[in-house]
Amino acid sequence: MTTRSRTLFLAISAFLFTSAILIQSAEATDDSTRNQLARKDCVRGTFKDFYRQGQGGDPPTSYAGRVFKLSQDYPNHLPPMEDYPWLKIGFENGGPVDPRAYLQALLDYGLEGNVDVDFYVEDNKVRKWYGMPWMDWNTEVASDWPGTDGREFVHGFTHEFDSSGKTLSTLQNDFVDTWSGAYLNDRAGFGVGQVYCDPNNPKPGALNPDPAGLNNFPNGSFIIKLLFSTVNETQLPIVKNALEWKAHVFVNDDPSWRNKGPISRFERAIGAIRLIQIDVSVRDDRSLTGWLLGTFGYDGNAQGDTPWKRMVPLGLQWGNNPKVAFAETCAGPDGPCSREKLTEQWINEQAVKDLATPPLNFDHLGYGGRLAGPVDNAKASCMGCHQTAGFPNVAILPEFSANGAHLKLDASLRPQTEQSFRMMYYGNVASGAVFSASQLYSSDYSLQLSMSLQNFMSLRCTETPREKKSKDSRAPKPEICGQFVQWSKAQKKSIDDLLTFGSPGPEGAPRRSKASD
Repeated sequence: MTTRSRTLFLAISAFLFTSAILIQSAEATDDSTRNQLARKDCVRGTFKDFYRQGQGGDPPTSYAGRVFKLSQDYPNHLPPMEDYPWLKIGFENGGPVDPRAYLQALLDYGLEGNVDVDFYVEDNKVRKWYGMPWMDWNTEVASDWPGTDGREFVHGFTHEFDSSGKTLSTLQNDFVDTWSGAYLNDRAGFGVGQVYCDPNNPKPGALNPDPAGLNNFPNGSFIIKLLFSTVNETQLPIVKNALEWKAHVFVNDDPSWRNKGPISRFERAIGAIRLIQIDVSVRDDRSLTGWLLGTFGYDGNAQGDTPWKRMVPLGLQWGNNPKVAFAETCAGPDGPCSREKLTEQWINEQAVKDLATPPLNFDHLGYGGRLAGPVDNAKASCMGCHQTAGFPNVAILPEFSANGAHLKLDASLRPQTEQSFRMMYYGNVASGAVFSASQLYSSDYSLQLSMSLQNFMSLRCTETPREKKSKDSRAPKPEICGQFVQWSKAQKKSIDDLLTFGSPGPEGAPRRSKASD
């Protein structure tokens, strides 16, 4: 590559990256086109239900309760849109004119028919619901111990987050764990089914079967996520009378102890978990980004004759206000913060006040006052994290990235610094557009889809010692594996090119990068 072509390549890459951040929702591929191009020869029913199923992770013989089964009969034909209740609410400037009513309509839809069956969604008599493949082998949190965050066998919940002492309440002295389950309606299930049409050869770019369109879920796709915690009423008084279920969860809640190993420290047993948060997300072409994300928190003091009715709306977000830096909303790392400039969200100010009164430490709001749920990272935002979803996956927060470490970012002490880099994570990425130039495909705001593809690769793209010795006996690797290898080489070459860019070689000729040799 010549110096001129390298310069052009870098310029184009920068343009594409910036465009992905700033572009707003584009015209979506219509249903007829998706159906015309969708694969109809898909294989269904092969994905495992829970962690180490058939390999020592099955329920003990003493267990007499129900066992989770992944709802995975994804439709090959895109189901028609329903008369969704949220469509009756008008939009203005990219968001709903009545965000509270819109958010409640989303929750009501997600609960209908699912509450009666304890979210064993395959039994729903109202409409079809589905789960995400490959979450049985999950490495979202305990990255040093592959697969250990995978689905448990009672409700199919994955381990998601650890809340250290004092995070949820001044009375909480020890770690507590969050376990969650996400459920997709039929429109979203169609997209996932196209990605995993061949369960042994997923295609990340087939979320939208139309290669000429953005790789997004169809309009009307909906996801509801339940988040339970091992926290109890003594540690967090507001969870009184919360919905309590049994689940096969870690015996010890302390990740600092578990992660030291050996793997026996990840022992699980049946224990109590309590519903503490519900997240909802929907594809709505009227939105600024094509998506709206909302969250509810449990309040044991709220009115309501069931735990579901005591889930209090915290907020709804349809954009990140990418031009509003931290110092424009918050006076310092610990506030106070004003949300007047954050016009691409709605916050229930009364709920924020009620649930942040000592001894409660619920910090529902994220970076600079943007929306985040009770057990979410207080330095993130709902849309900020989810817009990063794609393949290959990337860090969901600036602090988690390689550049964040290089810049020595610290969201707790200095969130107002390095805004040029930080605000990339609080942009408005269009539905179906990649977040970063280091990604090949968008997973369209679905972090579970992004993680499921990563989980697939972790087991299907690595060589066993036997395979390394005898390549002839090795079964063909899925296409995604070879694509990932080529992607890795391209990333390394790009970095190497930058290191040699403009450096003269023999007789003044451009110095060749090592990757070019």
